[in-house]
Amino acid sequence: MPPLERLYHRSPVPVQHAMATFYGMRERALRRGGSYRRHVAALDRDQWLPAGELEELQNRRVREMVRFCVSEVPHWRDLFARLGLAADDLGTASDLAKLPVLEKEDVRAAPERFVPDHPPARLIPSSTGGTTGTPLRYFVTPDAVQFNAAIYDVRFRHWAGVRFGQRMASINGQVVVPAGQRRPPFWRHNLAFHQLYLSAWHLTPEHLPAYVERLRRFQPEVVVGYVSTVHVLARHLLESGGAGSITPRAVLLSSEALYPWLRADIEAAFGCRAYNGYSLGELTAFVSECDAGTLHVSPEYGVVELVDMGAGTEIVSSGLFNRGMPLLRYRTGDAAAAGAGTPCSCGRQLPALAEITGRADDRVETPEGLRVGPAPLSLAFQGVPGLRQAQVVQHSVEEVTVLLVVGPGFDPDGEDRLRAELAARLGTGLRTVFERVEDIPRTAAGKHRLVVTTLGRDH
Repeated sequence: MPPLERLYHRSPVPVQHAMATFYGMRERALRRGGSYRRHVAALDRDQWLPAGELEELQNRRVREMVRFCVSEVPHWRDLFARLGLAADDLGTASDLAKLPVLEKEDVRAAPERFVPDHPPARLIPSSTGGTTGTPLRYFVTPDAVQFNAAIYDVRFRHWAGVRFGQRMASINGQVVVPAGQRRPPFWRHNLAFHQLYLSAWHLTPEHLPAYVERLRRFQPEVVVGYVSTVHVLARHLLESGGAGSITPRAVLLSSEALYPWLRADIEAAFGCRAYNGYSLGELTAFVSECDAGTLHVSPEYGVVELVDMGAGTEIVSSGLFNRGMPLLRYRTGDAAAAGAGTPCSCGRQLPALAEITGRADDRVETPEGLRVGPAPLSLAFQGVPGLRQAQVVQHSVEEVTVLLVVGPGFDPDGEDRLRAELAARLGTGLRTVFERVEDIPRTAAGKHRLVVTTLGRDH
């Protein structure tokens, strides 16, 4: 655990509020400074372009990114040389198919080979475990951070009728409260974002009434979170007669599959539309739901291909704006279906998907009744040296087995660190058994699942 994070968890609650706000001030300056306003103006304008102009805009960005990759990035320069390709041989999005699919393991094994020789700006390090449990370290430029923030605002928040700075309740994966805490408050306030950040790790039947009471007083204008965490709260509201007591304008969901029954529960509980979104920390694809219910792909952000990987189609995506670590034809492991190709009633001619089903892993259930989905659980595996893959297997409510595929760099204390990270998210009542394995088998769709459970949805 980084020293600043350790200090946060040891500090009294008022200091934690202040630290959360300080973090928000720093992030607001980074995300909404620099070229953010220019990107907002362009994205707002270009969403209404005809399909042909959108295609040419994307192709132009493909050409620019390919030239940069061949000129500056060791992996791509060497790959093009081996394939006998020149940068000018890839002039359109469809030409990217001349390149092989890039596996996450290839990036994880040698991330420095995807970093440009001469970065255009300072590089900001980050990491993601994704819902696959396979950690990846990557780098972004400040301009990429600002473009990412701009597209989230223009094509997710604004489409849902909300704006940055409105009262926001977030229920994501950050550990804002120690797992061992047994009494409220299970939330912290980031004044810089006007954000109430609620712990996803204390949503047990015992504590849900306290969450509801705090949210009733806060009355968020937008609720943002993982599908599984927001749904836990929604089910409690419906079952306790509290539906309609918390009245946001919209609920913005991501990181897990949004099934129709989940959407129905969430919309009934909060009395507003739920909007679905999909993106990756690696900044290669952005998909968001418009007010007509269509999942639109933002072509300026990245090229989204649906590729048959042997047992169904997966998203293979190429980022078009992050020059800190460009990834082309990156295999996401997420399954999706193509849109029908019919015009959307919203009036936009952006490409569309019918559905995204790849982030549909099962949940881990604790003896206390807490159910934790794969997106928040994936954060426990981020940044662990030498950890290649992980999978959480549950056959009883008292115990989980964590399968680990590790490399030479795995720290001798790595299991202790993972045990602490998992306890921070699942509590201490669930036994954790580690088992090192040579490989973790893929599903029939060719994917790795972070969570495998035999308990069943209604256990």
